Amino acid sequence: MSYLRNQPYDEKDFPAFAAIREQLGFLPNFFVEQTARPDMVETEIAMTGNLILKEGALPRRQKEYIFLVCSAANLSTYCVTAHCEMVRMLKLEGPEPEQIAVDHIHANISVADKALLNFCAKLNGQTTKIGSTDIEALRTYGFSDPQILEAILLVGWAKFANTVAFGLGTVPDFENRRIAEELGKARAGHRESDVRAVG
Repeated sequence: MSYLRNQPYDEKDFPAFAAIREQLGFLPNFFVEQTARPDMVETEIAMTGNLILKEGALPRRQKEYIFLVCSAANLSTYCVTAHCEMVRMLKLEGPEPEQIAVDHIHANISVADKALLNFCAKLNGQTTKIGSTDIEALRTYGFSDPQILEAILLVGWAKFANTVAFGLGTVPDFENRRIAEELGKARAGHRESDVRAVG
């Protein structure tokens, strides 16, 4: 399952596993594959709970949208598939999560939602091009500074999770053909571009 040689573990040694299973309805492979470092697993689950699973400055729906858009841009099949499933489990109102991940611009969401996701996509992919005008633009759509801060933290957390999932070779917990095909094609395109660049 993982690139690492994970040893058998006892869930009693991971108190947070019970909490995450109760909140999500399943225990993500993402955490199971990090059991070689129980302290890190506990820290990550606490961060996930505080930043994503709780209603904060941003509603849960917008948090999931941010995670989907950034993870799709980073071609993380694992994270997109997991969060599509979470949206369904939570029965969040709105368009299909796959639509948000693949093409939020044409999704049936508010103008403010699109502005927020555009900002997050830019921060995710063009980090050094973010400036004060981007923050001011979000304020014109009614976003407060605590909401903007939470969005920025979510982008960073998505990048972290995407990188860890790729590094571990994490297998998706659920099957999602649309996401697998869309991101698979995109990854193939990236590989071809890399080959041409080297050549």
